[in-house]
Amino acid sequence: MNQRRSVVQVAIDVTEEREALKIAGLIHESCKTGRISPSDVIIEAGTPLIKTAGVGILSKLKIAAPGIPLLADMKTADVGKLEASLAYEHGADYTTVLAVAPLSTVRAVIEAAAERKKGVSIDFLGLTPHAARSKLEEILKEIEAGGVEPAKVIVSFHRGIDEGAAHPSFFQELSSLVNLVRSRAPGVRVSIAGGLTPELKRTIESHFKPDIYVVGRYITSSPSAEKLLEFVG
Repeated sequence: MNQRRSVVQVAIDVTEEREALKIAGLIHESCKTGRISPSDVIIEAGTPLIKTAGVGILSKLKIAAPGIPLLADMKTADVGKLEASLAYEHGADYTTVLAVAPLSTVRAVIEAAAERKKGVSIDFLGLTPHAARSKLEEILKEIEAGGVEPAKVIVSFHRGIDEGAAHPSFFQELSSLVNLVRSRAPGVRVSIAGGLTPELKRTIESHFKPDIYVVGRYITSSPSAEKLLEFVG
Protein backbone atom coordinates (compact mmCIF):
# COMPACT_ATOMS: atom_id res chain seq x y z
CA MET A 1 0.00 0.00 0.00
CA ASN A 2 1.29 3.45 -0.91
CA GLN A 3 2.01 5.36 2.31
CA ARG A 4 2.19 8.82 0.71
CA ARG A 5 0.08 11.33 2.63
CA SER A 6 -2.59 13.07 0.62
CA VAL A 7 -3.76 16.69 0.92
CA VAL A 8 -6.94 18.35 -0.27
CA GLN A 9 -7.01 21.19 -2.79
CA VAL A 10 -10.25 23.12 -2.43
CA ALA A 11 -11.30 24.44 -5.84
CA ILE A 12 -13.18 27.69 -5.26
CA ASP A 13 -15.00 27.88 -8.58
CA VAL A 14 -17.67 30.34 -7.49
CA THR A 15 -17.86 33.70 -9.28
CA GLU A 16 -18.89 35.92 -6.37
CA GLU A 17 -15.89 37.45 -4.62
CA ARG A 18 -17.65 37.66 -1.26
CA GLU A 19 -18.57 33.98 -1.36
CA ALA A 20 -15.03 33.00 -2.38
CA LEU A 21 -13.50 34.94 0.51
CA LYS A 22 -16.01 33.43 2.92
CA ILE A 23 -15.00 29.91 1.86
CA ALA A 24 -11.31 30.78 2.23
CA GLY A 25 -12.02 32.25 5.66
CA LEU A 26 -13.80 29.09 6.81
CA ILE A 27 -10.86 26.98 5.67
CA HIS A 28 -8.49 29.28 7.55
CA GLU A 29 -10.64 29.03 10.67
CA SER A 30 -10.52 25.22 10.47
CA CYS A 31 -6.73 25.45 10.39
CA LYS A 32 -6.56 28.08 13.13
CA THR A 33 -8.61 25.92 15.50
CA GLY A 34 -6.45 22.88 14.78
CA ARG A 35 -9.14 20.85 13.05
CA ILE A 36 -6.87 20.57 10.03
CA SER A 37 -3.23 21.47 9.40
CA PRO A 38 -2.36 24.21 6.89
CA SER A 39 0.06 21.69 5.32
CA ASP A 40 -2.90 19.42 4.51
CA VAL A 41 -4.81 21.91 2.35
CA ILE A 42 -4.32 24.04 -0.76
CA ILE A 43 -6.75 26.80 -1.68
CA GLU A 44 -7.42 27.04 -5.40
CA ALA A 45 -8.68 30.21 -7.01
CA GLY A 46 -10.74 28.63 -9.78
CA THR A 47 -10.65 29.83 -13.37
CA PRO A 48 -14.22 31.27 -13.31
CA LEU A 49 -13.37 33.24 -10.15
CA ILE A 50 -10.16 34.69 -11.65
CA LYS A 51 -11.96 35.58 -14.89
CA THR A 52 -14.74 37.33 -13.00
CA ALA A 53 -12.79 39.05 -10.24
CA GLY A 54 -9.38 39.40 -11.92
CA VAL A 55 -5.99 38.31 -10.60
CA GLY A 56 -6.40 40.78 -7.74
CA ILE A 57 -8.60 38.16 -6.03
CA LEU A 58 -5.43 36.19 -5.32
CA SER A 59 -4.04 38.73 -2.86
CA LYS A 60 -7.45 38.95 -1.17
CA LEU A 61 -7.58 35.16 -0.75
CA LYS A 62 -4.10 35.29 0.78
CA ILE A 63 -5.34 37.81 3.34
CA ALA A 64 -8.45 35.72 4.07
CA ALA A 65 -6.42 32.54 4.55
CA PRO A 66 -2.83 33.43 5.51
CA GLY A 67 -0.33 30.61 5.75
CA ILE A 68 -2.27 28.30 3.43
CA PRO A 69 -0.79 27.56 -0.01
CA LEU A 70 -2.69 29.26 -2.84
CA LEU A 71 -2.98 27.92 -6.37
CA ALA A 72 -4.18 30.11 -9.23
CA ASP A 73 -5.94 28.00 -11.84
CA MET A 74 -4.86 30.19 -14.76
CA LYS A 75 -5.05 27.29 -17.26
CA THR A 76 -2.33 29.02 -19.23
CA ALA A 77 -2.15 28.05 -22.91
CA ASP A 78 0.11 30.83 -24.22
CA VAL A 79 2.33 33.71 -23.00
CA GLY A 80 3.43 31.40 -20.22
CA LYS A 81 5.95 33.61 -18.47
CA LEU A 82 3.64 36.62 -18.37
CA GLU A 83 0.61 34.76 -17.05
CA ALA A 84 2.66 32.86 -14.47
CA SER A 85 4.31 36.10 -13.33
CA LEU A 86 0.92 37.78 -12.93
CA ALA A 87 -0.25 34.94 -10.69
CA TYR A 88 2.89 34.94 -8.57
CA GLU A 89 2.99 38.74 -8.24
CA HIS A 90 -0.53 38.68 -6.81
CA GLY A 91 0.22 36.07 -4.17
CA ALA A 92 -0.13 32.66 -5.81
CA ASP A 93 2.20 29.94 -4.61
CA TYR A 94 1.29 27.79 -7.62
CA THR A 95 -0.10 28.47 -11.07
CA THR A 96 -1.43 26.10 -13.71
CA VAL A 97 -0.42 25.52 -17.31
CA LEU A 98 -2.23 23.23 -19.71
CA ALA A 99 -0.32 20.14 -20.81
CA VAL A 100 -1.85 20.56 -24.29
CA ALA A 101 -0.20 23.99 -24.61
CA PRO A 102 2.91 24.24 -26.80
CA LEU A 103 5.92 22.75 -25.04
CA SER A 104 7.54 26.18 -25.18
CA THR A 105 4.69 27.57 -23.07
CA VAL A 106 5.00 24.79 -20.49
CA ARG A 107 8.74 25.47 -20.40
CA ALA A 108 8.16 29.22 -19.90
CA VAL A 109 5.89 28.62 -16.90
CA ILE A 110 8.37 26.19 -15.36
CA GLU A 111 11.14 28.76 -15.85
CA ALA A 112 9.03 31.49 -14.21
CA ALA A 113 8.36 29.19 -11.25
CA ALA A 114 12.07 28.39 -10.90
CA GLU A 115 13.05 32.08 -11.02
CA ARG A 116 10.58 33.00 -8.28
CA LYS A 117 10.96 29.79 -6.27
CA LYS A 118 7.26 29.13 -6.70
CA GLY A 119 5.25 26.08 -7.75
CA VAL A 120 3.59 24.93 -10.95
CA SER A 121 0.73 22.54 -11.70
CA ILE A 122 0.64 20.98 -15.17
CA ASP A 123 -2.96 20.20 -16.04
CA PHE A 124 -3.73 17.27 -18.35
CA LEU A 125 -7.32 18.40 -18.87
CA GLY A 126 -8.76 17.11 -22.14
CA LEU A 127 -6.19 14.35 -22.65
CA THR A 128 -7.21 10.71 -22.34
CA PRO A 129 -4.73 8.52 -20.45
CA HIS A 130 -3.60 7.05 -23.77
CA ALA A 131 -3.10 10.44 -25.40
CA ALA A 132 -1.41 11.84 -22.29
CA ARG A 133 1.51 9.42 -22.25
CA SER A 134 3.71 10.95 -24.96
CA LYS A 135 3.02 14.48 -23.69
CA LEU A 136 3.85 13.39 -20.15
CA GLU A 137 7.21 12.00 -21.32
CA GLU A 138 8.06 15.37 -22.87
CA ILE A 139 6.93 17.36 -19.84
CA LEU A 140 8.87 15.19 -17.40
CA LYS A 141 12.03 16.07 -19.34
CA GLU A 142 11.16 19.76 -18.99
CA ILE A 143 10.61 19.32 -15.25
CA GLU A 144 13.94 17.55 -14.87
CA ALA A 145 15.74 20.37 -16.69
CA GLY A 146 13.68 23.26 -15.36
CA GLY A 147 15.23 23.87 -11.96
CA VAL A 148 11.99 23.80 -9.95
CA GLU A 149 12.09 21.95 -6.65
CA PRO A 150 10.26 18.65 -7.36
CA ALA A 151 7.99 19.09 -4.33
CA LYS A 152 6.71 22.31 -5.92
CA VAL A 153 5.66 20.56 -9.13
CA ILE A 154 2.21 18.99 -9.53
CA VAL A 155 1.10 16.79 -12.40
CA SER A 156 -2.68 17.08 -12.48
CA PHE A 157 -4.88 14.48 -14.14
CA HIS A 158 -8.14 16.33 -14.60
CA ARG A 159 -11.57 15.16 -15.72
CA GLY A 160 -13.44 18.27 -16.86
CA ILE A 161 -16.99 19.10 -15.79
CA ASP A 162 -18.22 19.10 -19.39
CA GLU A 163 -16.77 15.61 -19.89
CA GLY A 164 -19.16 14.12 -17.35
CA ALA A 165 -18.49 11.49 -14.72
CA ALA A 166 -15.48 9.25 -15.24
CA HIS A 167 -15.89 5.52 -15.66
CA PRO A 168 -13.85 3.52 -13.10
CA SER A 169 -11.67 2.26 -15.97
CA PHE A 170 -10.44 5.85 -16.41
CA PHE A 171 -8.60 5.64 -13.09
CA GLN A 172 -7.31 2.17 -13.83
CA GLU A 173 -5.76 3.52 -17.05
CA LEU A 174 -4.32 6.49 -15.16
CA SER A 175 -2.43 4.24 -12.77
CA SER A 176 0.30 3.56 -15.33
CA LEU A 177 0.81 7.31 -15.81
CA VAL A 178 0.99 7.85 -12.06
CA ASN A 179 3.61 5.10 -11.85
CA LEU A 180 5.55 6.78 -14.66
CA VAL A 181 5.62 10.10 -12.79
CA ARG A 182 6.69 8.46 -9.55
CA SER A 183 9.43 6.38 -11.16
CA ARG A 184 10.88 9.24 -13.21
CA ALA A 185 10.30 12.13 -10.78
CA PRO A 186 9.66 10.74 -7.29
CA GLY A 187 9.38 14.14 -5.62
CA VAL A 188 6.73 15.45 -8.02
CA ARG A 189 3.19 15.29 -6.69
CA VAL A 190 0.20 13.86 -8.55
CA SER A 191 -3.25 15.39 -8.24
CA ILE A 192 -6.65 14.11 -9.34
CA ALA A 193 -9.51 16.45 -10.23
CA GLY A 194 -13.03 16.02 -11.53
CA GLY A 195 -16.21 15.84 -9.48
CA LEU A 196 -14.57 14.11 -6.54
CA THR A 197 -16.60 12.71 -3.66
CA PRO A 198 -15.62 10.35 -0.83
CA GLU A 199 -17.13 7.48 -2.83
CA LEU A 200 -15.06 8.32 -5.90
CA LYS A 201 -12.00 8.68 -3.67
CA ARG A 202 -12.37 5.05 -2.65
CA THR A 203 -12.60 4.01 -6.31
CA ILE A 204 -9.42 5.92 -7.14
CA GLU A 205 -7.55 4.44 -4.20
CA SER A 206 -8.32 0.93 -5.41
CA HIS A 207 -5.87 1.75 -8.24
CA PHE A 208 -3.46 4.32 -6.75
CA LYS A 209 -3.27 7.00 -4.07
CA PRO A 210 -2.90 10.58 -5.33
CA ASP A 211 -0.87 13.13 -3.41
CA ILE A 212 -3.56 15.77 -3.90
CA TYR A 213 -7.34 15.46 -4.22
CA VAL A 214 -8.84 18.48 -5.98
CA VAL A 215 -12.35 18.89 -4.62
CA GLY A 216 -14.84 21.57 -5.60
CA ARG A 217 -18.58 21.52 -5.08
CA TYR A 218 -18.60 18.67 -2.58
CA ILE A 219 -16.77 20.99 -0.15
CA THR A 220 -17.62 24.51 -1.33
CA SER A 221 -21.37 23.91 -1.33
CA SER A 222 -21.17 23.56 2.46
CA PRO A 223 -17.60 23.96 3.73
CA SER A 224 -16.58 22.16 6.93
CA ALA A 225 -13.47 20.68 8.53
CA GLU A 226 -15.14 17.28 8.42
CA LYS A 227 -15.46 17.42 4.63
CA LEU A 228 -11.85 18.53 4.28
CA LEU A 229 -10.64 15.68 6.47
CA GLU A 230 -12.38 13.10 4.30
CA PHE A 231 -9.67 13.69 1.69
CA VAL A 232 -6.61 14.01 3.92
CA GLY A 233 -4.20 11.33 5.11
